[in-house]
Amino acid sequence: MRIHILALFLAFSVSIQSGLAQSLLHLDGEEATSIGIYIKDLRTGKVIAQQNPQLALTPASVMKAVTTATALSICGADTCFTTAVGLSGKVNDGVCHGDLVVSSCADPTLESDNFKNNKGFCDRVVAALRDRGIRRIEGTIVVDQRLRDAGPNLQWEVEDIAWSYGAALHGFNWRDNTVTVTPATGEVVPEAPGLEVCVEKAADNDIVRGAFSNRLTIFVRDPDKKDWKENVTVPDPAAVFTCQMRRALENAGIEVGDVRACADTSFTTVYIHRSPIFGDIMHSLMVRSDNLFAEGMLRSIAPASSRETAIKRERALWQERGVSPRHATIKDGSGLARSNRLTPLFIASVLEWMAKSPMGDTYTSFFPRAGKEGTMRGFLAKSPLAGSIALKTGSVGGVQCYAGYKFDNNDKPTHVIVIMVNSFFCPRRQVRTASEKLLKDLFLKK
Repeated sequence: MRIHILALFLAFSVSIQSGLAQSLLHLDGEEATSIGIYIKDLRTGKVIAQQNPQLALTPASVMKAVTTATALSICGADTCFTTAVGLSGKVNDGVCHGDLVVSSCADPTLESDNFKNNKGFCDRVVAALRDRGIRRIEGTIVVDQRLRDAGPNLQWEVEDIAWSYGAALHGFNWRDNTVTVTPATGEVVPEAPGLEVCVEKAADNDIVRGAFSNRLTIFVRDPDKKDWKENVTVPDPAAVFTCQMRRALENAGIEVGDVRACADTSFTTVYIHRSPIFGDIMHSLMVRSDNLFAEGMLRSIAPASSRETAIKRERALWQERGVSPRHATIKDGSGLARSNRLTPLFIASVLEWMAKSPMGDTYTSFFPRAGKEGTMRGFLAKSPLAGSIALKTGSVGGVQCYAGYKFDNNDKPTHVIVIMVNSFFCPRRQVRTASEKLLKDLFLKK
């Protein structure tokens, strides 16, 4: 009898171990790869596929799905960032005896190429001053920035910071916090005061700038190649704006001085700029995987506070909703920090909560459709599933992740999908192909 019980125990133990080791993707080198999968039918509550659902993994840009869920919940879809512009000091006979003050709220969309219809900030300020008959500003242009621990996130890799995708959130943001540099000539457009550009010949093209450094080093194979231009980040977006604002004022015949005239930043408002609504910003950042916009949305839940405060509010929100962040490590809103860790179950639980909430239609619309949009344009493009699967992708070195939904013919989410692969040794395209195959096998069964 004792031997029979022992045999049953061993058989049960082997079956459990086999279940844990069962592969769903079948990748080359999978024995050394970390994989987490969780796919659930929202209608029945049945989990139809899972592998290591509670393994904490690097999510890369899938973090944006959590950031937007949090910002939408706390701030709503119709909120806007507002940037106020005013005049300090007294105004007599067309002369401001003070400064032109810009009070920033860390709007990441100011003059962004991703919202071309909302451009023209400088022109609108000029028009507002002309309407008030302003001919001269005796002081200077003051940008009031109130965001705490602004600038590059020290959890990001230094090699990301100079590239346009590594643009950090500042207290004042302008033109996606980038300028265009031509390495062959050293030309910078628009002018970026304080940015020191150094071009060095090297075996491979690369650009490097330290987290809070003004020195940008461009490594080029051919220093004389004049048709190569690169968008690079700037250490002080407000300085770039100030140059453009000053030029716009001068072109309009409005004189402006160089020395600050007032000690405080109180002012009489002459113009208020409103960003696109948060819903549009979140849709844009999810489809394009925009890191700057994602950081802006994270910080919108704790305006003028620290990044740590915003993350604490995010964690508290999901804890209150019964989605425990116990095994979640959150260092930013974009997922660019390699030290982020989320479990497939945590991400899926956030997605499930949002899909079933009154915000469900809005939130699920943020995810790019497979074979149709943004980072998902090529995924499942030739499959019957194109258009009915919507996923946020996440990829950095050795990381490929997907998270989102399967939709029915009425555009209602029927399943949550999370696929996370870390430290893979096969080609990235194999991870993508294997993920596509898994979804086809699950959703195109006869």
